[in-house]
Parts: sequence; structure tokens; C-alpha cells
Amino acid sequence: MIVKIDFGMHEEFIDIADELEEQIEQLQREFLDWLYNKEIDHQYWIYKDGSKWGVSYRSSAFIEWLNNKITVSKESILLEGNQFSSVRTIYF
Repeated sequence: MIVKIDFGMHEEFIDIADELEEQIEQLQREFLDWLYNKEIDHQYWIYKDGSKWGVSYRSSAFIEWLNNKITVSKESILLEGNQFSSVRTIYF
């Protein structure tokens, strides 16, 4: 299933396993909870004066999280281009 990841001024497309379609918004919420949890160290943190201050990420972070968290029939991947029809959109 192709999903458009809309960052407001930037969008990317990912391909995920079809069986994730019904839970994509729930997975998005879980990803954001994980991403902003200051008890978790990951590469997406921006540090200010030695403290976790914010995050910087793209669709590749969501893909990495999905592939590490969810076992499905295929891995999620980032797609090149933007000419896709029948896509589902989630907003970050």
C-alpha cells in the first residue's frame, strides 16, 4: 500500500505492507510517542546545551521504526517520485 507522508511543505511516499492499512494512524501515533519520548535515545534528537531539545526526521525514520517494530509480509520502503494514485495520506 502506498502512503503519502505529508510534512506540510514537503511530502514523501512510502510503500508498506497491505495488512498495515487499517492501523496506519495508530502506528503513526505510536511512532510519534516513541520519537518524542526523552527516555529513548535515537538518532533523531536535536540537542541544545547538552539536553534533548527537539527532533528532526523524515519518512525514513517512520520506515525504520515500522521495520524494527512490526513483523509483516514485506518491509516498508521509501519511494522515489510523486506520481502515485490511490494513496492514503497521513500528516506529520
